[in-house]
Amino acid sequence: MSNIYYMLPKLALNRQFMSDFITAELPCCALGMIEERNEQRGLLALRLNDTIPHEVLNKGFRFGHTLLGTSLYEVVHFAFEFYDYKVYNVLINPNDPMVQKVLDMMIESRDYFILLINKNNNVTAFRSDISEEALTVLKDNMFRIKNSMTTDLEYQRALAGFKRNPQPSGEVLNWVCRNNMAYLDINKDRLELSPSK
Repeated sequence: MSNIYYMLPKLALNRQFMSDFITAELPCCALGMIEERNEQRGLLALRLNDTIPHEVLNKGFRFGHTLLGTSLYEVVHFAFEFYDYKVYNVLINPNDPMVQKVLDMMIESRDYFILLINKNNNVTAFRSDISEEALTVLKDNMFRIKNSMTTDLEYQRALAGFKRNPQPSGEVLNWVCRNNMAYLDINKDRLELSPSK
């Protein structure tokens, strides 16, 4: 009789990105890149004021996205619904080159990671293959996203309006670690995360 051990892979990301993300104002969300088995994938990183219970994390969550705005500007909305617990929302300005690169990677690979850092600094990584249906909003709006001219003032106005009436109802996270393409370079400033189990 032999024991079977499942080998979880190491994950790597940009060290400066993680350092700046860890010190950003809570609660927050950032987009970046992560590497698993020499393959880079899009990353959505969350840091919360909460410590989500293990039994909630074990159920997973629903991830949704929409494009909000007017004929003059647009913002990308992500929603993370942890079942029987809470919803977290974030608005992103698609005029940011980092956003465009990460969304491109998500669509191209049809795969992404979500890194959740709880208030007690425990890290949970979720990996999800994106179905064709889940890609529809991003794919259908990619031309508009890539050509976005949304200004910071337009983004701030959209964010203020969304905070007054978030849909779905839930906490709105700060969007941090933006406008720095160096954050996406994993090879020059590498940080490896080893799984605990």
